[in-house]
Amino acid sequence: MLRFLSKLATFLLLLSVIAGSIFFIMYPQYPEIKHTIDSLNSRRLANNVTLQLMTTVSPPNQEAIVEDLQSESAVEHTSAEEIIKLKNEGKILFNMEKQDTTLYIPSANIKGDVVDQEDVFGMERGFWHFPLSGQPGMRGNTVVIAHRFLHLPPRTDTFFNLDKVRVGDKIIVEQKEATYRYTVVETKVVEKTDRTILQNYNDYRITLVTCTPLWTSNQRLVVIGKLDKIYGSI
Repeated sequence: MLRFLSKLATFLLLLSVIAGSIFFIMYPQYPEIKHTIDSLNSRRLANNVTLQLMTTVSPPNQEAIVEDLQSESAVEHTSAEEIIKLKNEGKILFNMEKQDTTLYIPSANIKGDVVDQEDVFGMERGFWHFPLSGQPGMRGNTVVIAHRFLHLPPRTDTFFNLDKVRVGDKIIVEQKEATYRYTVVETKVVEKTDRTILQNYNDYRITLVTCTPLWTSNQRLVVIGKLDKIYGSI
């Protein structure tokens, strides 16, 4: 009996050592393993196939959309003269990239870098901080504009899923020196010429803008959030 218990104890000890070794070997690879498993998920696979099929059947004319965004009447239009004037007055701070700014919306699986640029071509590099708007966490209106379908899920650096955002969801802006959390208070669709969404309101808000309906630039989908630090969490 003692011999049996001794063998059992040795076996259990050996089993625990093996299990521990496997854990320490596999744990660092967990993110890659999880990503592989997720990519095999049937629902996600079906969604990805559907997206690719829709893009193939009805491919968006990206050049025409960029040209539309550059129109003087478009929300995204910036005047070179106005940019120069405000830069000379020190009212434009190209600070987003210096601060390694990231915008994250957990509920819609949106996450990407916020970039600085004087014109709409900033959207080719990431989520574009509209240069005439305010800084995160400060009084005023921080406007971030991005393409809807330049990139498609499962990539997260796209506003493809912005229509999934609902009132009460969180918008998180992370920088090297601070993190700002906003609560969504409004979502709406406006005309592509409606520049009222760019106004420098006397509150602490963030405004996210992208094209809608999907595959077009006919209108603008707008999501507005208010800073939790000031207004509290809704």
